[in-house]
Amino acid sequence: MGSGSWCRGVVSAWFAAATLFAVGGGAGCSSSVEGPSSPCPPGQTCQTRLTLLHTSDIHSRLLPYDLLVTQVDADLGLGTLGQLSNVGGVARMSYVLARERARSERVVHFDSGDSFQGAPIFNFYAGEPEVRALSAMGVDAAVIGNHEFDRGALNVTQQFQRWGSFSSLVANYKFDNPQNPDSPKLSTIAKPFTVINREGLKIAVIGMGNLSSLTSIFDQPNRLGITPLNTVETAQGYIDLVRPYADVVVMLTHLGLETDQRMVRETTGIDVVLGGHNHVVINPPQQVRDCSADPAHPGFIWTLDPDLDLDPDAPPPHDEKHPDPVDHPYMMKRLCKPRNVVIAHSGAFAKYVGRLDVVLSNDPAEASPNGDPSAYEAINKFEIVSHKYTAFPIDAQVPEDPVVVDMLQPYRRTLDRVADLDLLVGYAPQGSKRTAPGGGDSPLGNLVAAAMWLRLGIQTDFSLTNTGGIRADLNPGPVTIEQMYNIFPFDNSITKMQLTGVEVQDLFDYVARRSASRGCTSQVQIAGARVRLDCAECARPGAGPSCVNDSDCREGTKGFCQRAAGQEAGFCPVTSCADEVYIGHTSITCQADAECPPDANGKPHPGSCDTRGTKRCLALIAPTNLYELATSNYLAAGGSGFRVLQRNTTQFDTKIQQRDALIDYLRQQKPCGYIGEEAGTPEGLKACGRDSDCAGAGIDAVCACPGQAQAEEASGAAVCVTNGSCDPSVGRCVDRGCRDSVAVFHNRVCAASPDRPNCEIDRDACSIAGEECKILSCVDARAGNFSDDRQEMIGR
Repeated sequence: MGSGSWCRGVVSAWFAAATLFAVGGGAGCSSSVEGPSSPCPPGQTCQTRLTLLHTSDIHSRLLPYDLLVTQVDADLGLGTLGQLSNVGGVARMSYVLARERARSERVVHFDSGDSFQGAPIFNFYAGEPEVRALSAMGVDAAVIGNHEFDRGALNVTQQFQRWGSFSSLVANYKFDNPQNPDSPKLSTIAKPFTVINREGLKIAVIGMGNLSSLTSIFDQPNRLGITPLNTVETAQGYIDLVRPYADVVVMLTHLGLETDQRMVRETTGIDVVLGGHNHVVINPPQQVRDCSADPAHPGFIWTLDPDLDLDPDAPPPHDEKHPDPVDHPYMMKRLCKPRNVVIAHSGAFAKYVGRLDVVLSNDPAEASPNGDPSAYEAINKFEIVSHKYTAFPIDAQVPEDPVVVDMLQPYRRTLDRVADLDLLVGYAPQGSKRTAPGGGDSPLGNLVAAAMWLRLGIQTDFSLTNTGGIRADLNPGPVTIEQMYNIFPFDNSITKMQLTGVEVQDLFDYVARRSASRGCTSQVQIAGARVRLDCAECARPGAGPSCVNDSDCREGTKGFCQRAAGQEAGFCPVTSCADEVYIGHTSITCQADAECPPDANGKPHPGSCDTRGTKRCLALIAPTNLYELATSNYLAAGGSGFRVLQRNTTQFDTKIQQRDALIDYLRQQKPCGYIGEEAGTPEGLKACGRDSDCAGAGIDAVCACPGQAQAEEASGAAVCVTNGSCDPSVGRCVDRGCRDSVAVFHNRVCAASPDRPNCEIDRDACSIAGEECKILSCVDARAGNFSDDRQEMIGR
């Protein structure tokens, strides 16, 4: 959060108590300061070195997995662009961490949270192997991320109490009283900070948890037993607390990069920020100036005046000491000297281990922020004079730590027995992306939305789900149940509800505002509807959310309430809204927008002709009409700020999981090469006796005959070849890529099987793969795997 007035009373009152508790040696803090008193010879200044190993956002990717390498990952050395690479796994990460510790003199390992949620192992074990993995890797401290709470706060307490051997940190959450019988007792496992002594260098680590995604904590009371605290004020309070006793201050955060930057600018005394939440690698690290609450006039930060009592019923003071009662009420300027603070993020999904080497000095001639020894602040102890960052890719060339492999083995074997994650759902010739170049609808998003919209028993007017809930791309090749868990790790179900046209408009207006604040990239995926989202300009009166006070105008708005005289409520002025929203079709056929009913000024409605589908005019929503929506129970409960859905009283939870709907939808599709009744075969595939019969099948096809294919080495890659010919009554033309990749998949599964000698597929993988490709669903354009601009982003 910024330096606004929100939650100040809670921050100041609680922080005073927490400070006393911490200094008293209770659960408010943790330290390991035993050891040498200084890294320097007695009475002298010196240079010294520190290595910070950093991991973040592992998201349950404890086991290696296949990844389609993007340009960013290719640039960072994870593999070849566009190729499937086997990456990740905490056993590989543990090997790299141990190797780098051995290469370092003074080293610590910190993790920026979100180790939970993202792979099937979390769905079945609720975080136990994740916490055990962090302990096995030798983490010194980890911040608690927002996804740690996906199974509830009590689960966090239980898992970290049982398996955590490291400090769990979060300073900007106030926890409820653990003596309360209903309390999840988070305060028994979480501390605001810890201090570590490494050969005389005392490193204070302050944890900062996420507020932007864990929106439920803003409802008071809440099931998590958490009250959120102002990030900047809490950070500065703990910096001031630990600075006299620490040589270096590290902020270990799960705030996201933008909040990290703002926190640095509005505080003084931080040396390093190791952050997470955005899933990015920042290489080289950023350097941001602290003590710059006003970047145009650096040299101060805003701080609460400790001599003032906060009275919510009285206006804040406005005088020379308190010059800004509007944006910084009860606050005064605190003078300080700007310094460079290093911000590093180290990616996500177990793809990288970050190493930040810093050279530190407490010699005023070296440690001064501007080269003037008189500008050196002695309270800051050691300052960073140089740094170097390396991101180590975790790919198939990295060996595995056998200790971690053994620890994970029982979980892996149980998953194989109870979940059968290697079951095939279909075959995706090109895969499917969860992002769109234009920022609107994505191919995978359209598949997911269609699976919800058309699901038997759902079948609503339109569907909508959050883009962020789709967590992985669909890789090219065989589609497995495990991939479905990776795409949809959350056990969210589909909720139906009735919305008026006014509520539908409010819904998409909010989507426009939320998308505009995130680079004009749509935060939802839809089916059954079409919408133009204007991120840059909204001239429609009353387009903003309703408000009573200025404080009601928040994200995506200008921050003040416009209310006519005598009215109890007004609207927040906005720059983003939904211009046209279409649901359903009219009976009018068309080839262009001009052939559809115009607006009040006689101009065509943009996008009103469904040129890519039915060739009919789309129907603009009517304010008094009722529309049935299918969405996730997460959004229906107000997740990600969707209050317009949360307050709806017609909700019905179908209990059908989004993941299951997607699996069933994909399995209903036809196999690659399907031509229908004209094929004259039950499968709708062209009959064949040899490969040459498949010419003109519309795909790169081969003839799949039982027992007539085998593996052959060609161009250095194992492929399948057809031997001889067969009876056309059993031969069918199938996709060559399907047969080859499914055979490779089965051989790889066999190679990893503990029952390797009895693995039948390994002996005849090519022939079996050909038979499977006769029935495996093809995830291509006919299944809806495309982007059709049903969400048109304006003003990017």
